[in-house]
Amino acid sequence: TEIPIQPINQEVPSNSNSLTIAAWNLQIFGQTKANNLTLMEAYTDIINDYDIIFIQEIRDESGTAFEKLCASLPEYDCHISQRAGRSSSKEQYGLFSRKGITITHIVDYTQGFQNIFERPPYSVTFTQNNYTFTATTIHIKPDDAENEIKELERVISSNGNQIILGDLNADCSYFKRDTEFVDWYWLIDDTEDTTTGPTDCAYDRIIFNHEMSLEIKGHGMDRSITPSMSDHYLVYATIQTEETK
Repeated sequence: TEIPIQPINQEVPSNSNSLTIAAWNLQIFGQTKANNLTLMEAYTDIINDYDIIFIQEIRDESGTAFEKLCASLPEYDCHISQRAGRSSSKEQYGLFSRKGITITHIVDYTQGFQNIFERPPYSVTFTQNNYTFTATTIHIKPDDAENEIKELERVISSNGNQIILGDLNADCSYFKRDTEFVDWYWLIDDTEDTTTGPTDCAYDRIIFNHEMSLEIKGHGMDRSITPSMSDHYLVYATIQTEETK
């Protein structure tokens, strides 16, 4: 069955029967950026366009940078993962979920999976209009992308409605698709460029399993993002929250 996918754009179609879910690597989000009023206003304006958004590359030992961003978005519930990383550089994932969207389960894979992933995945199960799906975000280690993506397929269940989104470093010298997630659908094509700088790589991806395929109604990336905000564009998908039979 052909999947009805809209072309890459900056439109964010949303209504009571749909959700827009996004992922964005904020490039070393910590105290420096959190104390920059102009940047924080830009981040707030962009995040406010989405119903669910995962933030990646939070590097702030104090934990207050994400709290500041959360405080600027009172219409959202905020969650943050444990700090992860094998070196002195630790990262966290942040989640903004618009109030009214039910979160039924969170799995932070940091404990027990640090030997497999530099930054283990973070999975959240949502329910809206009796439609339930699980979204997993991960920031794949560039130099180990092939192995980590293989392990991700082994760790994440393919049962139920599953979507994976984030900075998978899944292109250019780090990764070439071969046998990984071949039964899943890759929304962001290999030919796309999800970076704001001079590189031309589809590092940021959205992939989903067959059970969720008919509920994906569109996708895109925000190309208005500037290098001062991040070296990555935000990527998103629109999900119909009434399951298609």
